[in-house]
Amino acid sequence: MMTRRTPVWNLRVILIFVWATLIAAALIAHGTKLSAKPVAHVPHKLYPNPRTSDPSTTAPTTMTIPGAVTGKVTRARMGGGCGLSLGGQVKPAPVGNCTVLEIGDSLGNDLGWGLLRQVPTGSGLHLIQLDKSDTGLAKPSFFDWPSHLALDLRKYKPQLVLICLGGNDQQGLVVNGSAAQFPSSTWKTAYVARVRQLVAEAVSSGAYVLWVGMPIMQQSSYSQGMQILNSIYQAVINTEPDTTFVPTWPLFSNPQGQFQANAMVNSHQEALRQPDGVHLSYVGENVEATYIIREMGLIYHVQLAPKDPQVITGWP
Repeated sequence: MMTRRTPVWNLRVILIFVWATLIAAALIAHGTKLSAKPVAHVPHKLYPNPRTSDPSTTAPTTMTIPGAVTGKVTRARMGGGCGLSLGGQVKPAPVGNCTVLEIGDSLGNDLGWGLLRQVPTGSGLHLIQLDKSDTGLAKPSFFDWPSHLALDLRKYKPQLVLICLGGNDQQGLVVNGSAAQFPSSTWKTAYVARVRQLVAEAVSSGAYVLWVGMPIMQQSSYSQGMQILNSIYQAVINTEPDTTFVPTWPLFSNPQGQFQANAMVNSHQEALRQPDGVHLSYVGENVEATYIIREMGLIYHVQLAPKDPQVITGWP
């Protein structure tokens, strides 16, 4: 005779239900704590990499790359035979007869050399490269950019001033006779004033200003300083008339947003940077110049394309 066993399945179901309820309650409580926790602020995080970003989630700008900004437009068209225009949705026009004055430090030199090779022959765009290595806005006693620019503006009368500097500006400033360390609030206030002075000088002469941002660097601390400088340039340009800031940070970072010394360019593996992890290689200069010339065409509504475009494979 078989002994009848008391069924235990209902007891197991009850225990499982109680156990699941306790776990769910714990998770809900934990989730509430996580959602209530303030999100940490990451300072100077600039323009996400367009190769990994969803454009629909990016705040609208006047340019094609996240982080590019144009200040208030007071001069819709350049005139005088130069076809550059910042006014509205204008159908691309011939460049006409335009003089572009390009100034900066050794990284500006890299850009300028690339532009000299990439500006299309017969485009009507006349490039004057006046970079000087080891210069910046931090030490006017060595090289006073506002004073030199004032002379250059009177001499060449450009319709566009291209500025690419900042590589030497992670150093202290003398403010009212006292030392201000980078990047203290006193330092930032003084440096912002110098950036505004340079930009206002060019705009007052009747030119547009295109400020090209600093690229990502191999050394992390140096790169972090560059982000601080880029954020300053971006913020100043956003409030100045007839000026545009274009970042190069995403151009020289990999899809994860990290420094990349090499990349596939026109489907060939190439070095983008010099061994110092700062300056651009010959190909890197061409890549940057290709990008900037294309942006100039979009920004100023002119028919402008690089002579021998060199593009990182996968770049939009």
